Amino acid sequence: MFRPTRIGLPIAAAMAAFALAACEPAPEISPDDRGFIPGGDYVLVGMDGAAVPLRNVTLKVEEKRVSGLGPCNGYSAQNTAELPALALAPIVSNRMACKNSELENRFFSVLQSATEMEFYGGVLKVKSPSTWLIFERGVRASSSVNALDEVRGGQ
Repeated sequence: MFRPTRIGLPIAAAMAAFALAACEPAPEISPDDRGFIPGGDYVLVGMDGAAVPLRNVTLKVEEKRVSGLGPCNGYSAQNTAELPALALAPIVSNRMACKNSELENRFFSVLQSATEMEFYGGVLKVKSPSTWLIFERGVRASSSVNALDEVRGGQ
């Protein structure tokens, strides 16, 4: 006579978990991901503990370089550390004057002194000794309408 054996509940649960895990797709790893910092384009949304009204400052993260656009000028700098650490060579920029040069100068100063990056919940934080730069995935806004005007419908 055939008698089926019983598997203990904990063993059956473990086997079921392994079976389900085998069915899940492997997480995709982008070739642009560097040290848990996803490479690519970001837009500045916060600096010095406050929101940035215009989405006109960008950061492109690459393996050994950061670059982007400020409100006035393009910039780039080599990173001599391995991400998420930062040790930026002097930032190179166009140095054209504009009405937002104060914001740009502050941004360049904070970025130049940055020591590390952190990515969590879709937000990239660039840490300097004095403050954080907060970025979201995206590209530079195409218009000069600030976020408040955009919500109001450009009134």
